[in-house]
Amino acid sequence: MFRIDVDNISGKTESLYVYGEKSILTELEDHNVLINHSCRQGHCGSCILKLLSGEVLHQDTLIPLSKGEILACSSAPITDIKISLRD
Repeated sequence: MFRIDVDNISGKTESLYVYGEKSILTELEDHNVLINHSCRQGHCGSCILKLLSGEVLHQDTLIPLSKGEILACSSAPITDIKISLRD
């Protein structure tokens, strides 16, 4: 089981506990933490998050990402992670 710390959601940090079998986007939705998204396939870039700490398994996508950015729809945690919304 992994912990996902979500920073800047309603001005606080929320901790979620997940098995890491689903995408971060799906895990967030399962815990009623809603973020922007559209395609769920890594094509649109609307679910970009900042990975502040930890490691994720990230599938190849068409969207160019800056260092420390991940797509919630195409990533799953492989350690405890801390994420935040992109500025």
